[in-house]
Amino acid sequence: MSKIIYDEDEHFCVYAKEAGESSTQVQVQRKEQASLIYLLDTKISGLWVLAKTADAKRELRNTYGSNLFTFEFVLWAYVENTLPEQWDCNLSIAWDTHKHHAFPSKLKGKKAYTQFKVEQRYGHYYQIRAVTHYLRPQQIRLHAHYGHLEVLGDTCFSKKDHCVYLSHLKPGFKKSSDEKPLSAGLHIHLQHVYFDFCGQHYSFSHPLPKDWLVLEKYFTRYLR
Repeated sequence: MSKIIYDEDEHFCVYAKEAGESSTQVQVQRKEQASLIYLLDTKISGLWVLAKTADAKRELRNTYGSNLFTFEFVLWAYVENTLPEQWDCNLSIAWDTHKHHAFPSKLKGKKAYTQFKVEQRYGHYYQIRAVTHYLRPQQIRLHAHYGHLEVLGDTCFSKKDHCVYLSHLKPGFKKSSDEKPLSAGLHIHLQHVYFDFCGQHYSFSHPLPKDWLVLEKYFTRYLR
């Protein structure tokens, strides 16, 4: 269940969502109409900014469209080859309404830009920070894919669902038929959101999911 991070402004509120929650579920929880300002994949966990009124929705959307928002994601990915410490991706993104997923297109796509930076490396597993200012649907997943990143838990763009099991990491530990992955779901988390609105600067953060910390603990123990 999502939880309130900030609800002291007349224009908007901020929620921290679990992976898989939709904006409809948040509206039901609030028992009022609250509009999501930017399109965020429901499989991604992290921060949501919602407008409380129609006027606030319009004003915040204008702020969002002016690139005054900054979004910082953290993701875990499997990488076959060595990565640079940081790189940019400015691949334009279009939306397939029939298949309900994004695809790259210079002709039909809208401009999209993401800056990636490696934060941690454990063998073939990388923790990476991704930053953008104007967020397109499925942008982080698509740009990660074309950066040769296999995001853990991504079944849309990645070739494999790279779930991590203890039997993959711990020498001599045999995999059983009922073994569960150390961390489940799509490993992309919107950790920070910054924006200027009505002459004031706002900054919101939300910790990484707890099972991600468990995953990193085992990476540190067996891959370093």
